[in-house]
Parts: sequence; C-alpha cells; structure tokens
Amino acid sequence: MSIKPTASFLKAAGLLAFLSLTPFSIYIMYNRTGGPESQKEMAFQKNLRYAFMAEPTSIDLAPLTAWPWVKVCAVDTGASRDELKQIIGFDYKDYDEMHWLPLKTHWSLVFIDYEREASWGTAHPVTPMRIPRATLANSKFPDGVKGFCVPRDAARLVFARGLAPVGTSPIVAELKDMPATTPTDSENKPLTQPSPAN
Repeated sequence: MSIKPTASFLKAAGLLAFLSLTPFSIYIMYNRTGGPESQKEMAFQKNLRYAFMAEPTSIDLAPLTAWPWVKVCAVDTGASRDELKQIIGFDYKDYDEMHWLPLKTHWSLVFIDYEREASWGTAHPVTPMRIPRATLANSKFPDGVKGFCVPRDAARLVFARGLAPVGTSPIVAELKDMPATTPTDSENKPLTQPSPAN
C-alpha cells in the first residue's frame, strides 16, 4: 500500500526547498553580478550612456550627477581595501558593499564629498558607481596604476570608440584632469546634461 503525501506536506516541502535555495541564490547574485544596482546607479549609467552617444570625445562628469562631490576617483578591477584607501586618501568603511570590485566585468567611479562632522566623528560622503565594461564602457588606466582621483572642476571622462564585437560597448574611457579652459576641452565642447531624474 502506497502512502500519498498530503497537500500540506507538499507545501511545507516546497517552502523548505525554496528557503534552502535562497542563500545560494543571493551568493550567486553578489559574487557573479556584483549585486543589484541602485536607482542612483542606474540613472547615472543611463546619463553616461546618452553622453557617449553624443559627438564630443570628453564629458564633464559634474552635470551627470545629482549628488554633491568635490573629487572623483577611477578605480580598476580588484582594488583591495588598502589600495582603495591609498587611492582615495582614507579608509572607506563601506568597502565591503562594493561587491563588484573583484569582477573583471566592471570598473568604478567613486565620487567623494567634503569631510564633515557626524555624531560618530568625521565622515566622508562617498558615492561609488560601477561601470559595466561590456554594456557601457571599458576603461584605460596608466600601467601599474589601480586608480587615481581628480577634482570636480577638472573631472573629464575622455573616451574613444573602436571596433568591438556585437553586444559589447565600443567605448574606452579614461578619467582625466582637464580644467575647462584647456584648448582640447573647448574644441570638444564637453557635454552638458540636465540633472538626472530620481
């Protein structure tokens, strides 16, 4: 005589199976994709993509951002906590939340505001943005350099287009310190965009 499982047993078994897979799914999401993108990150990536579609070969990053910052740092794949500290000049307490840093599929722009006093001491507001290499832009860094920073008033993303396989961005971008008065900047007429929508 066979024993048929009850409906409640099947529901409980299904729920248990789902709950046992959830941690594994979260692990895969963070370690294979770098975790979910925030609304702010998606808006910035969208603005950057539109800027790349325009004619200029350099972009003023300030108009593409809706948050305060005084310098921006380009950070290459795999920067360790100590390397990031050396690049930005202080220990970033939320380093572990940049889940995409070990992935070769991304590089980062890290926007930093003035140091200020908080209830727990001094704080540096930091806004990290991942840049997907395949869908948005690849990056160019000087040999042996994992990252560097430039001030807001001179922060330009200089880029070139090249041949790329279908489904891969043809853009190669490099962060440069280019004050607005330089001849190259005025010739290229850096793109000015309205502030991104929230």
